[in-house]
Amino acid sequence: MKAGTAQLPITIKKTYTSTKRIIVNLQFRIYELNRKYLIYKAEEIAEMDKRLKIDLLLDLELLRTFVMVAKTGELKKAAEAIFRSQAAVSMQMKRLEELVGCTLMERSNRGIQLTDAGETLLGYSEQFLKLNNATFSALNERDLSGQFNFGVPTDYAQDFLNYFMPVLTREIPNLEARIVCDRSRNLREKLEAGELDIAIVAGEADYTDDLLLWSERLIWSASTHINLKELKEVPVAIYDDNCIVSDLCISGLKKANISYRQVFSSSILENVATAVHSGFAISLLPESMFDACKIQEVSSSILKSNLVLNMNMINSPMIDEPILTKIAECLRLASTSQRLGKTSV
Repeated sequence: MKAGTAQLPITIKKTYTSTKRIIVNLQFRIYELNRKYLIYKAEEIAEMDKRLKIDLLLDLELLRTFVMVAKTGELKKAAEAIFRSQAAVSMQMKRLEELVGCTLMERSNRGIQLTDAGETLLGYSEQFLKLNNATFSALNERDLSGQFNFGVPTDYAQDFLNYFMPVLTREIPNLEARIVCDRSRNLREKLEAGELDIAIVAGEADYTDDLLLWSERLIWSASTHINLKELKEVPVAIYDDNCIVSDLCISGLKKANISYRQVFSSSILENVATAVHSGFAISLLPESMFDACKIQEVSSSILKSNLVLNMNMINSPMIDEPILTKIAECLRLASTSQRLGKTSV
């Protein structure tokens, strides 16, 4: 041993080396445990996010609001239809867009327009809602109930109250009806805006998805006291309104190539019928208003009467099939009773 040099005993060296090895091993094990824990937590978080996204995408409340916004084209109208504030509806739409990860609608001065993604989601949303309603209907054995907003053509308002409502009340006693009278074309707009649940409207070629309820002839009618062949100009009563019968009336007169003059106009069908009954004018009347004791059918040599008026039912996509089928059956039954001239049904 050199002078001035101190050495540790052999036993102390061995103890120091062993302790260092144990510390290193512990540090490595702690690192491995931390690494496995982080991997486990990452997988757990990813799985939770996946489940959370699935649940939120199936949130029918968001889809129901989205459908209403798409149908009305305005957040304000949609909010009124579902009894929420406009701010709440706006937040729901923002939340839905965040969930699906894309823009569903574009806002401008013309209202709300759906994007391609929005159109796709709208189709699926309507299917989800119908399936949801159908499921509850299949599992629920209680009678149909709830409040329905009915749209009825102005000229059929009295028939609806006298014939249709008694049938609906009898067959669906828990139904609470709110009735709105207007022209068929206006009723279509109201239903699209979410203001109506079901509406009876006149059929038109541009609409192919309507459900047919009943049909009736449109007859060129004149008083039994009038002789049209002796007249140089045929006096005509015309519907003064935006409706299909008015269009058919004017179109028929032009095609007939006869000399005529308009002597009466009204937006109420009964007024037009009265003008015909009194002999003041001729007009195009639905068969249900043709009184054979007072009026006669105009000769086909003057005006052809080969037109048919289809009365159809349209509905909101929020209503499920069992309810629609039941209401349609009631309306058809009532129309049959009305045509048979019964005073009660």
